[in-house]
Amino acid sequence: MRQRDLDLTSDNAPAPRRRSGPWSRSFLPACLAVYLLLGVAFSLVFPLSQAPDEPAHVQYALFLARERRLPDFYADNAGYESYQPPLYYTLCAAVGKLAMALPAGRGGVEPPASLEATNEQIARRLPHYETVRSGQHDLALAALRQSYRRTAAERRAWLAMRLLTVLLGGVGILLAYRIVFAIFPARPWMAATVAALMATQPMYLHICASVGNEPPTVVAVGLTLLVGVLLLREGPSPARAALLGLALGIGMLVKASATAVLPVAVLALAWAAGRRHQPRPADTPLTDLARRVAALEWKGFLRMLGITLGVAAALAGWWYARSIVLYGSLSHFPANVDKQVSWEIYLARPDMLWRLLSIAVPMTFRNFWAGFAWTNIAVAPWIYWLLLAVCLASLPGLGLLIADARAGRLGWSPLQIRAVWLLTVAAGLLKLALLYYILLVDLGGGSQGRYLFPVFVALGMLWTLGVARLLPERLERLLPFAVAGAMLAFTLWCLFGAIVPFYRILGV
Repeated sequence: MRQRDLDLTSDNAPAPRRRSGPWSRSFLPACLAVYLLLGVAFSLVFPLSQAPDEPAHVQYALFLARERRLPDFYADNAGYESYQPPLYYTLCAAVGKLAMALPAGRGGVEPPASLEATNEQIARRLPHYETVRSGQHDLALAALRQSYRRTAAERRAWLAMRLLTVLLGGVGILLAYRIVFAIFPARPWMAATVAALMATQPMYLHICASVGNEPPTVVAVGLTLLVGVLLLREGPSPARAALLGLALGIGMLVKASATAVLPVAVLALAWAAGRRHQPRPADTPLTDLARRVAALEWKGFLRMLGITLGVAAALAGWWYARSIVLYGSLSHFPANVDKQVSWEIYLARPDMLWRLLSIAVPMTFRNFWAGFAWTNIAVAPWIYWLLLAVCLASLPGLGLLIADARAGRLGWSPLQIRAVWLLTVAAGLLKLALLYYILLVDLGGGSQGRYLFPVFVALGMLWTLGVARLLPERLERLLPFAVAGAMLAFTLWCLFGAIVPFYRILGV
């Protein structure tokens, strides 16, 4: 066991200082500053509408700004995203209304003459990408033409909503740093590495620089995970249970996928409540699990769980009650009805499952890293293979950590082990939710890596743990700088080598 793997705390030792010195005072602010500069640049470089479903998100927010009421999906012209929970869109509506109140310009922006050509004529001038499906340029061009029909005031509101979303993405980075630092306070460079990865990842920047409810979901899930880790560290209390319920309620009002971390909140409460007694060792894993569950402090756990669920229901329950009254279902999802299938088709045709996954998994990976606009701006295939190699580089280190744990030489405290499990379970649950979307709702619409951004902190932490385990101890503190430099170079190359030239061809 190496010295760096030893935790500085134990169940009987006092907790270390919560400050992280230069990493919090210098590196984190630098990460956030770089992120904000890049986020503003992305929001200005990408023409309005050039992000997945962005026009529909804006239409929903503008409806709230004008009508000052929630829409009925079937009765109001509020866009196909208007079934979504309203918290983020209400914030966008407020910011957009302020922007529209500014002195008006001369009018709307005229579309460039280049857009008067047919899609086929335009496509012949655009770059050809081996990994982009046919028809993706058509989606982007249709959205671009539609955006020019907006008034000058609406376009100002649109840009203001983008800048608000950039700020929310920065809050997500700050939460990620705090989560990892709360788990590994003696190794603050780990939190710095995760923050650097998020602040300079090109697709995270792109999604946070457009109007959509993914960045606020990052914030909501980050709040839930942070409170869960604090529960493990500080122990249960009514105030912390209520705070956890507040985080869950915010997530429920932001996006339905945020509810995927509800089991993580329950697990955090169960671990924080502790055990009534130490269970006797069992011969089989199943029996061992049953004895551990039976030994839980059930009274305290149920009391804390009641507070958490009560606060979440008080905050967000009205929205789901409204969905039942209006649409007859707890969580209304009317999109892609014609593409939705049932599980039975995969039982009858299991070969379809593997064929679908062989398409969805690579597509999701590419769109996690570099699938810009309506996924119609990509990079060369060899770059995705290089990114895959970088991601897989952490696996040997994670394997060594598992071996250390099995041999009893890991050196982590119970808090660290449980907190890492907490984040790992959160990542697994969101991946299962994404798999559900891909298999049952829509292959193309579901195969979007951006849906994994709410658990970016978990993915980044696991990658950092694996890579750091392979590095000499004297080099591990250089990891945040290496990640920041490499990702910043990649992002700038994407911006000026792929994105700007694409829109220069279009003349926008």
